[in-house]
Amino acid sequence: MDVGTVKKIKSGEIQVLPALKSIKRGGNEIVFENGKCHQFDAIVFATGFKRSTHLWLQGGDGLLNKDGYPKQMYPHHWKGENGLYCVGLARRGMYTLGSDAQNTADHIFNLISK
Repeated sequence: MDVGTVKKIKSGEIQVLPALKSIKRGGNEIVFENGKCHQFDAIVFATGFKRSTHLWLQGGDGLLNKDGYPKQMYPHHWKGENGLYCVGLARRGMYTLGSDAQNTADHIFNLISK
Protein backbone atom coordinates (compact mmCIF):
# COMPACT_ATOMS: atom_id res chain seq x y z
CA MET A 1 0.00 0.00 0.00
CA ASP A 2 1.55 3.25 -1.12
CA VAL A 3 0.40 6.42 0.63
CA GLY A 4 2.68 8.74 -1.34
CA THR A 5 6.05 7.31 -0.36
CA VAL A 6 7.09 6.27 -3.88
CA LYS A 7 6.41 9.78 -5.20
CA LYS A 8 8.53 11.28 -2.39
CA ILE A 9 11.38 8.85 -3.10
CA LYS A 10 11.30 9.71 -6.81
CA SER A 11 11.29 13.44 -6.06
CA GLY A 12 14.20 13.09 -3.61
CA GLU A 13 12.14 14.24 -0.61
CA ILE A 14 12.79 10.81 0.94
CA GLN A 15 16.28 9.39 0.47
CA VAL A 16 16.85 5.64 0.36
CA LEU A 17 20.19 4.74 1.93
CA PRO A 18 22.36 1.60 1.63
CA ALA A 19 22.31 -1.25 4.13
CA LEU A 20 23.28 -0.42 7.69
CA LYS A 21 26.67 -1.70 8.80
CA SER A 22 26.88 -0.43 12.38
CA ILE A 23 25.79 2.21 14.87
CA LYS A 24 28.64 4.17 16.42
CA ARG A 25 28.92 4.46 20.18
CA GLY A 26 26.53 7.10 21.42
CA GLY A 27 23.77 5.79 19.21
CA ASN A 28 23.10 8.64 16.80
CA GLU A 29 25.60 8.00 14.01
CA ILE A 30 25.07 5.22 11.48
CA VAL A 31 27.79 3.67 9.32
CA PHE A 32 26.43 2.30 6.04
CA GLU A 33 27.78 -0.52 3.86
CA ASN A 34 29.22 2.05 1.43
CA GLY A 35 31.36 3.46 4.29
CA LYS A 36 29.49 6.76 4.59
CA CYS A 37 28.28 7.96 7.98
CA HIS A 38 25.18 10.00 8.78
CA GLN A 39 23.88 11.38 12.08
CA PHE A 40 20.22 11.10 13.04
CA ASP A 41 18.03 12.41 15.84
CA ALA A 42 16.26 9.04 15.97
CA ILE A 43 16.80 5.63 14.41
CA VAL A 44 13.78 3.43 13.67
CA PHE A 45 14.20 -0.22 12.72
CA ALA A 46 11.21 -1.60 10.84
CA THR A 47 12.11 -5.26 11.17
CA GLY A 48 8.87 -6.79 9.96
CA PHE A 49 6.61 -9.37 11.53
CA LYS A 50 9.10 -12.06 12.50
CA ARG A 51 10.52 -11.41 15.93
CA SER A 52 14.28 -11.76 15.48
CA THR A 53 15.47 -8.51 17.03
CA HIS A 54 16.43 -10.26 20.28
CA LEU A 55 18.88 -12.41 18.28
CA TRP A 56 20.94 -9.53 16.89
CA LEU A 57 20.27 -6.57 19.21
CA GLN A 58 23.31 -5.89 21.36
CA GLY A 59 22.91 -3.97 24.58
CA GLY A 60 19.12 -4.25 24.66
CA ASP A 61 18.88 -6.97 27.27
CA GLY A 62 16.32 -5.04 29.31
CA LEU A 63 13.91 -4.67 26.38
CA LEU A 64 13.08 -8.12 24.97
CA ASN A 65 12.79 -11.60 26.41
CA LYS A 66 14.24 -14.77 24.82
CA ASP A 67 11.15 -15.09 22.58
CA GLY A 68 11.50 -11.57 21.21
CA TYR A 69 8.61 -10.04 23.16
CA PRO A 70 8.94 -7.03 25.46
CA LYS A 71 9.92 -7.86 29.04
CA GLN A 72 7.67 -5.08 30.35
CA MET A 73 3.95 -5.83 30.37
CA TYR A 74 1.32 -3.72 28.62
CA PRO A 75 0.94 -0.73 28.74
CA HIS A 76 4.63 -0.07 29.54
CA HIS A 77 5.99 -2.58 26.99
CA TRP A 78 6.87 -0.02 24.30
CA LYS A 79 9.72 1.80 26.09
CA GLY A 80 13.10 0.28 26.79
CA GLU A 81 16.34 1.81 27.99
CA ASN A 82 18.90 3.86 26.03
CA GLY A 83 16.42 4.99 23.39
CA LEU A 84 15.10 1.55 22.43
CA TYR A 85 11.39 1.16 21.74
CA CYS A 86 9.01 -1.64 20.70
CA VAL A 87 6.12 -0.97 18.34
CA GLY A 88 3.56 -3.66 17.68
CA LEU A 89 4.85 -6.34 20.07
CA ALA A 90 2.14 -6.14 22.74
CA ARG A 91 0.12 -8.98 21.16
CA ARG A 92 -3.02 -6.84 21.35
CA GLY A 93 -3.72 -6.22 17.66
CA MET A 94 -3.67 -3.11 15.52
CA TYR A 95 -4.95 -0.87 18.32
CA THR A 96 -1.76 -1.13 20.32
CA LEU A 97 0.36 -0.83 17.18
CA GLY A 98 -1.01 2.68 16.73
CA SER A 99 -0.70 3.62 20.38
CA ASP A 100 2.84 2.17 20.55
CA ALA A 101 3.84 4.27 17.54
CA GLN A 102 2.23 7.40 19.02
CA ASN A 103 3.86 6.85 22.43
CA THR A 104 7.26 6.33 20.79
CA ALA A 105 6.93 9.37 18.52
CA ASP A 106 5.79 11.56 21.43
CA HIS A 107 8.65 10.37 23.62
CA ILE A 108 11.27 11.00 20.91
CA PHE A 109 9.77 14.42 20.14
CA ASN A 110 9.94 15.38 23.83
CA LEU A 111 13.57 14.24 24.01
CA ILE A 112 14.77 16.16 20.96
CA SER A 113 12.75 19.30 21.66
CA LYS A 114 14.37 19.88 25.07
